[in-house]
Amino acid sequence: MEHDPARSLADVGFYPESAPETPYLGLDTSAFPSGVASPDPLLTPSNNNNDYFPLDRTALAQALGQNRDSSSQLSIRMQTRDITDRTHHDDDDDEVLPDLMLELSAIRSRTRSAVAAGRIPDIESGSSTPVRTKGRSQGVPPELPNFAAEVIFVLVCTAGQFIFALTYGHANVAQLQLRTALGLPATQIPWVLGSGLLASGLSVIVAGSLADLAAPKPLMVGAFIWSAVWHAVAAAALSPRLKVLFFVARAMQGLSQGVLVSASMSILGRVYKPGVRKTRVFSLMAAGAPFGFSIGCLHGGALSSRLPWLFGSTAIFLGVVAIAAHMTLPDLSPAKDSHDVDAPSLRQFDYVGALLSSTGCGLVLFGLTQGSSANWNPYTYSLIIAGVLMFVAFAFVERSLERPLIPNGLWKTPGFAALLVAYFLGFGGFTGAWQFYAVQFWQRYQGATPITVALYILPNGIVGVLAAYIVSKTLHIFPGHWIFIASMIAFAIGPAFFLPQTPDTSYWALSFPGVALATFGPDMSFAAAAIFITSSVPRSYQGSAGALLVTVQNLTSAIMTSISDSIGVKVDQLPSGEIGLAGLKAIWWFGLASALTGAVITATFVRIPKAEEKEHVQ
Repeated sequence: MEHDPARSLADVGFYPESAPETPYLGLDTSAFPSGVASPDPLLTPSNNNNDYFPLDRTALAQALGQNRDSSSQLSIRMQTRDITDRTHHDDDDDEVLPDLMLELSAIRSRTRSAVAAGRIPDIESGSSTPVRTKGRSQGVPPELPNFAAEVIFVLVCTAGQFIFALTYGHANVAQLQLRTALGLPATQIPWVLGSGLLASGLSVIVAGSLADLAAPKPLMVGAFIWSAVWHAVAAAALSPRLKVLFFVARAMQGLSQGVLVSASMSILGRVYKPGVRKTRVFSLMAAGAPFGFSIGCLHGGALSSRLPWLFGSTAIFLGVVAIAAHMTLPDLSPAKDSHDVDAPSLRQFDYVGALLSSTGCGLVLFGLTQGSSANWNPYTYSLIIAGVLMFVAFAFVERSLERPLIPNGLWKTPGFAALLVAYFLGFGGFTGAWQFYAVQFWQRYQGATPITVALYILPNGIVGVLAAYIVSKTLHIFPGHWIFIASMIAFAIGPAFFLPQTPDTSYWALSFPGVALATFGPDMSFAAAAIFITSSVPRSYQGSAGALLVTVQNLTSAIMTSISDSIGVKVDQLPSGEIGLAGLKAIWWFGLASALTGAVITATFVRIPKAEEKEHVQ
């Protein structure tokens, strides 16, 4: 059988014709005559008669660094097979083997170049050259046995966001009924929300660090049980005589919610490396908020005339979730940031920072929430000033600690501070300056019942799931700040669609599109911000980083509600103490301006890279 030495593998399609000739000592391989190229050990003579053994394809593939999932290795395997076949069929031709050795040498050179570039792993040397798997998921995390267990695990972690939004929906849609049941004046309605948000703000940043330094599973299970108990207490305290106990119960619920959200972010951030799978999981967690809010509004609307059952049924649900958490959450130990350092422990907990941050948070929230009902007297200003000073002291103390409550490097991340400011303005404009007062508009000016209002808000949950799906599919395609800008614009759509409304405006004309489009805001912003923040810190700081975002979320909800209430009262206060229609529109103008300012800040200062597969920051 004749062999044409000039015929290359490119002619038969095994690798592209455009591939460059492989250099050898600075010269093209074609510069060497037959037999001069370095012989391959697999083609050495077996005896003095120059008889050649057939190629061992398995050994050759291992020598070339075979990777079954790599297209480069597939090409190498095809080339090797061609050489082997030609060896078997042409072993009587003396001119074949030198050419085969030359081609094999070229293949080896290409393989070494690919290993050096990181396109394929170097199996022969046992090195751990990273392989980029852009656009591909890492698979089920090793902490979980199978995909079904992963689904339940993610749903339990998402329950933190779901329950936070569920209780927020209860208070939102049934705010007028709660005011009547507790005998509250109109100026104290913000406390129905503020009491829970205040306590959640106190606990979330502390719980995030605790979840990183201790086993997070007992924290989450205990928080579910704690919340169930205090929902049962709230069900028994719905009377003017026991209203103080009711507000204490709301505060205790807020404490548990702060622990749930921060601990779940610690667990998810620790289990999932940055990449597509993490993007999908955090998008699902973000979807828990609008979905939970819609369910909370439906639940609150249906039981608005039976308020004890509202809180009692929630307590039963929380008990069931506590059992599910105990059965499904993995037992995680504190995470190492690298192999050459020890895992952190509770001995490194920042007690001073926790005291300063929680006290400052509490003073600011209490002063702002109490400001409207107390007509902004000197003691409310004093509380706010004292809280700000606590935050200043916290910032100075954290600089000198070996393990601060929040990693110092996070503040040096380009665009991080601007992202928090934008999130504060956008999310606060949505929850505190639009949504809370949209419910008042529907009930007081359009005569909607609580269950009707719950149906009005139903698009919030449906579109929220759609928004989470869009983020999970696009965050690894588009830069995250594009998605964050879109979320700020969505935040602005809510008040923009309510400003032209009158008591006679049809729900389908403006309210429906406003609710549906505005829902893209919280889902898109939370997912983009959470992935960016948790991917910018080491594995042992996942809970602390996530807790910072949730702290901002709680602070802005309470602060913006309080500021909005003050604006509405100043512009148009009715004899009953309630805010008139002109006051509601002034609040919506404030929410619109707040969200658009967040969009400008994001477009100018925030840059979030596309999500990609990589290891945790060290």
